[in-house]
Amino acid sequence: MPLRFFWLLFPWVLSAQAPSSQVLPKQSEAWTRAISNTRLENVQWSPSGERLTYSWRTPEGPTEFKLVECVTGKLTPAFDAETLAAALRKEIKPKAEARNLGIARVLPQNDGTLWIEGNGFACTLSPDGSVVKQDPAKAPELKAAPTGGRIRSLGSTRILSTSRYGSKSPDGRWVVAVTAMEVTATAKDGEKVVYVSTGGPNPPALPPGFAWSGQPAWSPDGKHFALWATRAVPVRKYLVKDSVKQTEKEIDYDKPGDDKTQQLACVFSLTGGFRFPGSDVLALTMNTDRLDWTADSARLRSTYTLRGFTGHGILDFDVSTKKWRKLLTEEDPKFVYTYGSSYRYDLPDDTTLWVSERSSWTHLYRVNLKTGATLNAVTSGAWVMKSVLHLDEVAQQVTFIGLGRNPTEDPYYRQVYRVNFDGTGLVQLTQGDGTHDVQFGPGRQYFVDTYSRVDLPPRFVLRRTTDGREVAQLGQADDTQLRAAGWEAPRRFVAKDRAGKFDIHGVIVRPYPFDPLKKYPVIEYIYAGPQDSFVPKSFAVWSNSFREPALQSFYVVQIDGRGTWNRGKEFHQEAWRNLGDAGLPDRVVWLKAAGQAEPQMDLNRVGIFGGSAGGQNAVHALLRHGDFYKAAAADCGCHDNRVDKLWWNEQWMGYPVGPWYAANACLTEASKLKGKLFLTVGESDTNVDVKCSYDLRDAFLAAGKMDLVEFTVIPGGGHGSCERGDMREKRLDFFRRTLGGPLPR
Repeated sequence: MPLRFFWLLFPWVLSAQAPSSQVLPKQSEAWTRAISNTRLENVQWSPSGERLTYSWRTPEGPTEFKLVECVTGKLTPAFDAETLAAALRKEIKPKAEARNLGIARVLPQNDGTLWIEGNGFACTLSPDGSVVKQDPAKAPELKAAPTGGRIRSLGSTRILSTSRYGSKSPDGRWVVAVTAMEVTATAKDGEKVVYVSTGGPNPPALPPGFAWSGQPAWSPDGKHFALWATRAVPVRKYLVKDSVKQTEKEIDYDKPGDDKTQQLACVFSLTGGFRFPGSDVLALTMNTDRLDWTADSARLRSTYTLRGFTGHGILDFDVSTKKWRKLLTEEDPKFVYTYGSSYRYDLPDDTTLWVSERSSWTHLYRVNLKTGATLNAVTSGAWVMKSVLHLDEVAQQVTFIGLGRNPTEDPYYRQVYRVNFDGTGLVQLTQGDGTHDVQFGPGRQYFVDTYSRVDLPPRFVLRRTTDGREVAQLGQADDTQLRAAGWEAPRRFVAKDRAGKFDIHGVIVRPYPFDPLKKYPVIEYIYAGPQDSFVPKSFAVWSNSFREPALQSFYVVQIDGRGTWNRGKEFHQEAWRNLGDAGLPDRVVWLKAAGQAEPQMDLNRVGIFGGSAGGQNAVHALLRHGDFYKAAAADCGCHDNRVDKLWWNEQWMGYPVGPWYAANACLTEASKLKGKLFLTVGESDTNVDVKCSYDLRDAFLAAGKMDLVEFTVIPGGGHGSCERGDMREKRLDFFRRTLGGPLPR
């Protein structure tokens, strides 16, 4: 059968079937210009945190700076433009005009003045209207706090440690020398203690293949030190080729099942002997980290992650009993999402705040670090503690982002809460049906609450931190002109999953222009990586993935099926040893329900596209649900989880590599391919091994399916190269050819 293989030597050559390469950027620009104030710009706080300035685009066009007195909630223009222009002309800027002052920022000061900076000038403006010229180089320190953004981790961790690293003991009496097979401690008076790895006078021996490494970590009293015993293994290399630059390079790239370097924390006593945790305490690990002595020198603590990501926790060595134990653990026979659900914040009273899914929901717990006993749940319930924003050790309170606590809201919406360390006094600080980002002022007395939905432009509110009470409404973006220009907000849509148990959330973007008397093909944009959820929740005018296909007469949808994060353990663990599922059965059910709500959807013409894990998902859509999905575009996919990087794949597929790896590989089911496939890969991908795509191509060849496949290698392209403008155009052309255009209803 003919091999449809294209090597892109001329990426600027576009399809001639539709002028999308010219139309789409113009439409994007037109819609983006039709709405302003989608972000609160130039936010500045006074040092006290009691005054706030920001800029706002007026309906007439000019930018206006506003001033908020946080204590009273009074909101006024920061200055009168005509009055300020007159003062500037007199003292500083002879050609100043009220409609074009050229002001870049306004910094409120505690004394009531405003520091104003513009193009080549700076001045202070007093409440009485007087202006004093200033040196721009002597601007006050900025007091803008960072906004929330997309949360990728649970927050800033803190691990208390009194360890001192180095060859000398804290009191200077002992010096330790470390070689691979011997550790020697020598005192100033000549006394010598020798620890040898083969046993000798101070057993036990090191396990086979291990050697001593690193610097000693001393206990504060200088009577003990800790070292790593390490079994080092070479890391697999991956050759990255670039035919455009005509280069090759090797990078470290371990894969599922590869042997990993192992480290054991080992405690030495200057009275003789050393101890490391046995296999009964610690099994094979993905990594171990830290050598942390307690202030009383009574214990050493180390952290670990188990191989296969079935758990992580804290190891504890008791100097008095000379025994190791697991002090605090988070373990599950399927998986523990170590990179996303681990958090630890040690407190001075020898307790820690620790995140666990022991209740099947991500929550914060307070734990005694001496005994490992849980003192109390700080947060609890059938919802997700997403991220810690702030810890107040004096007030014994934690401010955090929660998901799904309000049953009437989308469970993915971010709301901000505060709670006491003992789990009492929970207060919701943000209000409004939408997803929230916050920006705290200095001293954290007040904060700006920004919230929106995909169908609600951003609203900005100043709130008091003590109770979340509204202080002032700062403004809201107006989408009237945007909608008048033809833009339509995505439709939020919810349907039950494959079993009728969970609500599945997604969005629908209609074609533009839209004719209710026609039926349109549907494209699903998929990324089902279990590390997060991906359906947009906040307002956005433009997204290439949504709007470009919609402007080419396609419905576009995105769905978070089972196996993605942020909905509790049961929902998440659908992905365990099951990446080939990708929540696709939930997506098919959702799409059929959406077709009832949107009768202009033509569910006989459904396509799907994605990259990376989404590429694997898109191929599985044709392999396992080819009666529903008729065409797919898959870029840089991890089509065989045995070939992709270790850390991501073992997190979901486990260790050791078992038959479920092959069962989830796309190439295993190559003979089941139905529908048309646009398969692409960047030649120089350093994220997903390009062998995943090449092996899948070979499997389609062997199965006699290449007549259904268009395979493209992008010279010099990296991960996600199909999101380049020329490749997006080719992908759209593929869907136009395979799914067609609007048809009469």
